[in-house]
Amino acid sequence: MREEYFVNIAFENSIKLYIENSNNKDSIIYNSSLVVVIRILALIYGKLDILNPYYLKNSIVFMNNLGKYGVSKSEIALFKDDFLRFYEFEVENKKRKIKLKNPYFINMQKYLVDMFVAKKKSDTISLTEEETFLDLIYSSHTTNPYRYSYGYLNSDDLNFIEKYYYSKLNEMDVTREIALDKTISGNLNLEALNLLGLNLSNLKNMSNEEINKAQNKAYEYFEVDAESVNRERDLNKAVDYYKLYGKKITTGNGYVDILLLMSVIVTSLSVISIIIFSII
Repeated sequence: MREEYFVNIAFENSIKLYIENSNNKDSIIYNSSLVVVIRILALIYGKLDILNPYYLKNSIVFMNNLGKYGVSKSEIALFKDDFLRFYEFEVENKKRKIKLKNPYFINMQKYLVDMFVAKKKSDTISLTEEETFLDLIYSSHTTNPYRYSYGYLNSDDLNFIEKYYYSKLNEMDVTREIALDKTISGNLNLEALNLLGLNLSNLKNMSNEEINKAQNKAYEYFEVDAESVNRERDLNKAVDYYKLYGKKITTGNGYVDILLLMSVIVTSLSVISIIIFSII
């Protein structure tokens, strides 16, 4: 008996939209949430492993392809079911004048991160491929305005998925053999190094001297006094600030920093006032 839909209606319609709009990469549809899921799957597994089963209407091969990097069958089944719920909510949301947050958005992100990390664990991933993934997954790397707006509207924490990604990445890397004399987990701020483009895979192949230089670079980049007894606490605060607002504005003088911040706030309020009065 021929299947009514390929896997389910969510995959059937989303892959169809992906194919129809692949030549119009700046379009709203190509950057819509449903198509982006398919784009991420194509990035992780390759277009052939996503599209060939669709053309052949072979759902079994498609589901098997999603597990080729070690993602469990139960996890893939949950992903399939949640993608259907995600799709159904999006369809209903289009009818609403006031859009609601899709309750399945975070789960979809987590499934896709888990798949990408599984691939990274078993295969070589280029920096370009990783950057493309982070751009598509609604992280701070997202550049497309449609995707950025969607991520903003559907997430309570814009940095959540990036933090989840790095936590899964480090969890993966910790399982690898690391020389015991490299006190990586004890003395290094891995989150700060991640933001500078380093993870445990890189550190594993570095000498102690190179690791120390990397940590000092982190202190320097986040403008933390490396000689201070509170340097780790200060670095954690600087990293949290960076994730929320980007690199901090500082003069090195606390009193001057307060005045500078106040001037920025006053300027912002003045601009807002001008806009409001111009509208009135």
